[in-house]
Amino acid sequence: MSLLDAHNSGVREQRGYDGVTEGIGDLSAAYCRERFAFTDSAAALAAATPADTLVSVGISPTGEPHVGTLGQLESAIAFQEAGFDVQVILADQVVYNARGGSLSALTDLAERYAAFLRERGFDPEEGELVIQSESFGVLSTAFRLAPEYDPGADGPAAEHEPTAFEEALAAAYEDVELPDGASAFSEQLCGLLLAADTVGPLQSGEYERVVLALGADNVGFGRSIDALRAKAGVEGSVVGLYSHLVPGVDGTPKMSKSIPESSLHLGMAPDDLRKRVRDPALDAADPAESVVYGMVRHASPFSGEERAALREARAADDERWSDAVEEYADYLAETAREWQRTGERSTRYRELPP
Repeated sequence: MSLLDAHNSGVREQRGYDGVTEGIGDLSAAYCRERFAFTDSAAALAAATPADTLVSVGISPTGEPHVGTLGQLESAIAFQEAGFDVQVILADQVVYNARGGSLSALTDLAERYAAFLRERGFDPEEGELVIQSESFGVLSTAFRLAPEYDPGADGPAAEHEPTAFEEALAAAYEDVELPDGASAFSEQLCGLLLAADTVGPLQSGEYERVVLALGADNVGFGRSIDALRAKAGVEGSVVGLYSHLVPGVDGTPKMSKSIPESSLHLGMAPDDLRKRVRDPALDAADPAESVVYGMVRHASPFSGEERAALREARAADDERWSDAVEEYADYLAETAREWQRTGERSTRYRELPP
């Protein structure tokens, strides 16, 4: 079993999370199985409808989007197309609080993400694109939650032994030199801001629940936010929905904007990106070990049914898999061109630390 599959299985079996086996609203069961690894509550997902549920997707603008980030953006668009209200939080303020540096550069990068999402099909008139540092609603909700927020409290994940994946990821991050322009106090506020993003939409009473779309490395986050919501007396519920992760390149635990050389990202030259997708070193006979299949499953033009069929084709070394790799290489190269055009129109963006 791969490191990521073992992590997902361990979380479901040992920490009481549910697998995702059914559709969510109009999203097909096949799509949801391929995209999402587990959830806080399968029953809550089964009850979710566009009439009573908002989907929240958060993006940290720390650099060029890799394929894992692209999958998060895909989730936002897919849920909107399925009829759900969707908010996308571009968390420039959290990144600034965690790392320091230039807030202006972070905000400009967040604006690039917003432009990219619009070009990919997200309709801001039917949903919300929120640049965190510019949102009065996020900040006011943070102040409402602050009396109940304890930045030193252990989250639900602390009750369990870490999985091998979590240990490997922590070790990989320890080897990375991140910007250290933040204070201890500003770092403590990050969790409060992230909770405010999610709880804020419940305050109006318009929604019964917020489905918080996260990566499978953020185990416990949905439950922690829901506990804070309850302490603050905000009606409704927060339900975490955790996506599969993309295996990292060269044995790194996952694709990450913070781990050098771990990812294929949209800042790469399109022709170089196309070559990397075709590189046999990124593929493997076992789909669970194949970086290329991990990318196809996570963010691609293929439907849920097609992604499942391609898993079988990869395992059988079928010609359909080879054809799909070529198609995916072209798709990712063109997606990179779309992303890079947002930079050509930007006036403030400059390189951020990795």
